[in-house]
Amino acid sequence: MEEEVKGIGDYLDIIKRHKYLVIIPALILIAISAAVAYMLPATYKSEGLILIEAQEIPHDLVKSTVTSYADQRIEIIKQRIMTTANVMEIVNKYSLYPEMRKNSPASVLVTTFRENMAVEMVEANVTDPRSGRAKRASIAFNVSFMDKSPQLAQKVASELVTKFLTENVRTRTERAADTQSFLEKEATKFQRKIQLLEKKIAEFKDEYSDSLPELLQYNLSTVERLQDELAANQNQIIVLTDQIMTMTLEQSNLQTYLATSQTSADGQQASSSEMELTQARADFSRLKAKYSANHPDVMQMKRQINSLELELGIESPNSDMAEQELEQARTALKELKQRYSISHPDVKVAMTNIKLLQEKVASQATSSAKAEQTNKSVTKKQLNPIYLQLSSKVDSSEREILRLRNRQGEVRNKLAAFEQRVVKTHQVERAHDDLIRDHDNHLAKYKELRAKQLEAELAQNLESENKGESFTLIEPPLVPSKAEKPNRPKILAMGVVVSIGTGLGLALLVEMMFGGVRGYTQITRVVGHAPLVVLPMITTEQDIQNKKKSRNRILFSIFVLILISIAGFHFFVMNLEILWFKVLRKVSLL
Repeated sequence: MEEEVKGIGDYLDIIKRHKYLVIIPALILIAISAAVAYMLPATYKSEGLILIEAQEIPHDLVKSTVTSYADQRIEIIKQRIMTTANVMEIVNKYSLYPEMRKNSPASVLVTTFRENMAVEMVEANVTDPRSGRAKRASIAFNVSFMDKSPQLAQKVASELVTKFLTENVRTRTERAADTQSFLEKEATKFQRKIQLLEKKIAEFKDEYSDSLPELLQYNLSTVERLQDELAANQNQIIVLTDQIMTMTLEQSNLQTYLATSQTSADGQQASSSEMELTQARADFSRLKAKYSANHPDVMQMKRQINSLELELGIESPNSDMAEQELEQARTALKELKQRYSISHPDVKVAMTNIKLLQEKVASQATSSAKAEQTNKSVTKKQLNPIYLQLSSKVDSSEREILRLRNRQGEVRNKLAAFEQRVVKTHQVERAHDDLIRDHDNHLAKYKELRAKQLEAELAQNLESENKGESFTLIEPPLVPSKAEKPNRPKILAMGVVVSIGTGLGLALLVEMMFGGVRGYTQITRVVGHAPLVVLPMITTEQDIQNKKKSRNRILFSIFVLILISIAGFHFFVMNLEILWFKVLRKVSLL
């Protein structure tokens, strides 16, 4: 048997056979949908429009400390306003949700309030002044609140708008003040660090005042000058020594001549030992100018002079020993300066010892000169004027040599001190440069922070005087005259569609469950042959009357349903007079 395929006519026959199963459930469900649509409580929505105004003063002149996007700030403000404490304050202030407050906890009330409150951004196409490209930007936003009472919806919406405006001003002002305070604290910290570094630099310069990098050229020039002075003094000592040798030789020749040709006033000749002593002293001066005190020739000549002085009964102070001690002390001082600074106690003790030895050498040299002068005075009494003149020149030269040697000692001490300064300068320079570099870095950071602090102060004044980006209420919340929800026409239309679909589905279901063989076509399909005779439906007068009554009942039901719908629209949706005027206005516009 072939599968039965129903056409549109078959479905129309099914609907015709089960018309009451389609009409009655549809009417019942339509009535229920209408009742539900018009019985649902109305919820009113009141909203205010807030404009986001740009900063009045150009950003190139004064930069604001608030740099986040407007929608981001609005969301932050919303989260601050929608805290549990703030929401419960508004709920208690306006006595919202009186029935829910009896049985529901605060968390449920807060959740309901948040669901009824909404913030919607208003965007527009704007041109970026920097890049010149078009982009979407938020230029305003709506703050709305829904409630069953239009008056409460308007009051709460106004409260929310006020909080948004107030919170925006407070947030921007606080952020500017916090930024300025933070920069001021950081700048103060760096200022203290700079003062501490400046104190360290001052103490460092006091400690190494003679070895600072800026004194390097002066120290080098002083070392060069002292070295030149040492060389000049040494050359002068050599010249004077040569002069003494020449004059001593002349004295010796003159003494020899006088010894053979003349006699002294008391009948005694000048002693040959005295002449040898004079010659030995001249040689000793010459050798000391060339060699150190420990040289063998110098020591041999010193022993010869001591022997002659002992023979003649002349006492001579032991100046060579003092000079040797002085040289050793100077060597020790150089070693100490290489290891320690000039302010070290050992260095100071060594310098004091050198001064004492210098005074001792000078005193012994003076005593020796006096003794020699006394010795010579005895001899000079017996000499002629030429001899006396030569002796005077020799004495003057010896005194000059003594002065130059003393000066040489002073110059050597100064030279050693300045050389030590030069050596220390390279070590001091590294530490000095580190301090200066650290100071310069902190100073640069301090200047940068001070500049930013001034900008932050300008930004703070900008916000306090409301010259920065601000929120301006351009449309305050009004008492709504029309309910936001439910959408009764939409609900009613959906109810009609669902009702008709339910009726059709019920008819098809009954046909599938209790269907039989009906009609010429179905009999042909079942039997396989066409029926011989088809008798049509014989309608009696009673059947006609029943159909008429049924038609009248249906028309009456439809009329009653229309009346009920009109009444519901008038009382729950819109007054019919208002609807009539709106229709007339629309028609007049056409």
